[in-house]
Amino acid sequence: MKIMDGSENDGSDSKVEKQSAKISNLQSKVENQSNEIKQLKEDLAKVQDMNNKLTEDNENMKKAITRIEHKIAASETPQRVPNKFRQITRPTTTLKPNSENCKLQVGNTCYFAVIFVKDDVYYGKALDICKKRNASVGLTRDEESYNAIVNYLRKNIPKGRTWILIWTGIHIDPMTRDVTPTDSFTKWSPGYPSAGIDNEDYTNVYLAVDFNPNNRYQGIRNGVPTRQSNGVLCEILI
Repeated sequence: MKIMDGSENDGSDSKVEKQSAKISNLQSKVENQSNEIKQLKEDLAKVQDMNNKLTEDNENMKKAITRIEHKIAASETPQRVPNKFRQITRPTTTLKPNSENCKLQVGNTCYFAVIFVKDDVYYGKALDICKKRNASVGLTRDEESYNAIVNYLRKNIPKGRTWILIWTGIHIDPMTRDVTPTDSFTKWSPGYPSAGIDNEDYTNVYLAVDFNPNNRYQGIRNGVPTRQSNGVLCEILI
C-alpha cells in the first residue's frame, strides 16, 4: 500500500507558482512597455506641435521680412504725384506724330513704350526711363486710350515672347481699392486687383498684354514696385 505524503503535490504547486510569477513579470513588462510607448507618443505629439509652431513662425517671419523689403524699396522709389496735383513738363518743341517720343497719339497725349525682352524693369527704373526722355509714366485715362495703348503694345511685343508686362503711372490703395489718379480707366485682368492686408504693398499698376487678343487673362494688374516687368509706358502732353 502506497503512502501519499503530499511531496508530489508540493512539486506541482511550486511549478505553478513559478509559471504564475513569470506570467506576472511578463504582464508587468508588457504594461511598462505600453506605458513607455504611450509616453513616447505623447512626446512625439509635443515635438510635432513644436515643429508646426516653428514652421508657422518661420513663414510669418518670411512674410514680415518680405513686407519690410517691399516697404524699403517703395520708400527708396520716388512716388508719382497724383495727376490732379502734378505739373507735367511740356516739351519746348512741337512734337511730330512720327517722332521717337510720340509713337501713339490719343487726343493731346503722346505715348511711347520702352520694352525689353527680359523682365528686369522695376518701378523705380521705369520712372528713370521716362524721365530721361522728358516724359512721365503713362496713364490710361479712358477706354479709347486704353484700347489704343493695348493695341500699340501688342504690335511691339519683342520676338521670342508671347506676352509682356508694362508699368503704368496708375497707383492703387489695396486696402480701399481706390486708384490714383481717380479718373484713370482700369480694365482689370481676371483675379485682380490684389487687395486686402496680405497685398497691402501691391500699390503699383501695370499692363499685361498677350500676343493673342482673345486671351482673357490680360489687362490691368497691380503689384509691388519691386516687381520685374518688361518695360514702361511713357507719355508727354502736347
